[in-house]
Amino acid sequence: MKYEIPREAFKQRLEDRLSFVFVDLLPKDRTPVKFQNVTHINYSSQFKAQFAEQFPNKNQNVIVYSLAIGDDAPARAANDLAEAGYNFVYFYNGSPEDVVLDKGLN
Repeated sequence: MKYEIPREAFKQRLEDRLSFVFVDLLPKDRTPVKFQNVTHINYSSQFKAQFAEQFPNKNQNVIVYSLAIGDDAPARAANDLAEAGYNFVYFYNGSPEDVVLDKGLN
């Protein structure tokens, strides 16, 4: 299943991590904010295969996100993963203003 999460939930997950995998859908050189311990997988026709290769456990908690304004890739990526059988997929549509100071979003 897939779920859209609000900014506060995204912030909380970044701070607590627990067992979540964070996937930035923008290339490292194009993402406006660099979070620690984040996997970068560009959203393309190869996304599902690349994701499954790195994270074969379909019960893995996953948050896919993009900090590009108006980018619909997080919703599409979450849908792809849900269709592939991943059970705990969350997506976040952010913006370049989501900066990190002292381990939290402003």
